[in-house]
Amino acid sequence: MAFGGCVGRQAVSQSGLPTAFWSAIRNPVYAEPQWSTKDCCMIEKDGVFYLFFSAFYFTRGQGRSHVTGVWTRDFKTFSEPMFMWDGQEDGWIGMCSPDIVQLGDRYILTYNSWGDKKDQPNQLFYAVSTDLKEWRRDISLAHDLTAGKRAIDAAIAFDGQRYVLIYKEGRSPGIPRVAWSASLDGPWAFVGDGHPKFTRLDKDFPAKTQENYQFLNIDGQWRMVTTDYAPHLMHIYRMDGDGRELTDWLRWTDGQPLHFPEESFNTDHNANAGAIADWRHLDGYFYCLYAGRTEGITHARRGDNKLAIARSRDLKTWYVPPF
Repeated sequence: MAFGGCVGRQAVSQSGLPTAFWSAIRNPVYAEPQWSTKDCCMIEKDGVFYLFFSAFYFTRGQGRSHVTGVWTRDFKTFSEPMFMWDGQEDGWIGMCSPDIVQLGDRYILTYNSWGDKKDQPNQLFYAVSTDLKEWRRDISLAHDLTAGKRAIDAAIAFDGQRYVLIYKEGRSPGIPRVAWSASLDGPWAFVGDGHPKFTRLDKDFPAKTQENYQFLNIDGQWRMVTTDYAPHLMHIYRMDGDGRELTDWLRWTDGQPLHFPEESFNTDHNANAGAIADWRHLDGYFYCLYAGRTEGITHARRGDNKLAIARSRDLKTWYVPPF
């Protein structure tokens, strides 16, 4: 397996990152020749970096999506996959689209079933861990709202009093649904049953269907990361409000596209279905993990997706590792 094997300890700077690690890595940082890897997110704990993503590959002649995770200390060598979840034991075809958030001493990984099984539409799930390695998983999420309906791409936030959930309902183009609850186990109630009011400052990339959501609280301001369904370009938005009113979670403004350099691995989809991590406490940078591909034919038309990394000090100008 590409980049497999155990990861040893290395010299680290006072920031907690390996010394001069940026100049030592290259994009794509994670790739497996037989896999299409996308829908990614990442989090740091005690100097270890955990990456979670969808892995699509063929097994026993059938294509299937899995939720999996690996860890690294330097973004050069990675652990073997910590788990491979496909939901087959519960009758699902596959699992995909993870998003990670830390809530106190717990880590919540949201994801959804995959495959559009007849009479069994995709549904939302979450898993809980205290160490990012052992998980209590496949816990139904917002089933009271999604039962009988296709639901994907969940992301959650906790504002100190309530949980806020966004997900996409139905087939493309689909509708972003926003809901809230006092508990992850519900009951859940809709905040808005239509498209959140995304507004854009730039006119070159008009907003289309939004998917692959992520909530971020940066210096007290809520942000949301999304991917336009076409041409699969990542964006970051600012909440028009402070989040205290539930309707604030429907208003997102100042949309900015995330522009990353074109490299040999991302000539088709430049930056798809990624997530941002605020690691300024380590070295002053935000980091973005994202997927790129060169074609959309292999892997049942998902293409040869590989994972890459970029960083920024201001969320506007992004840099990739040296070529």
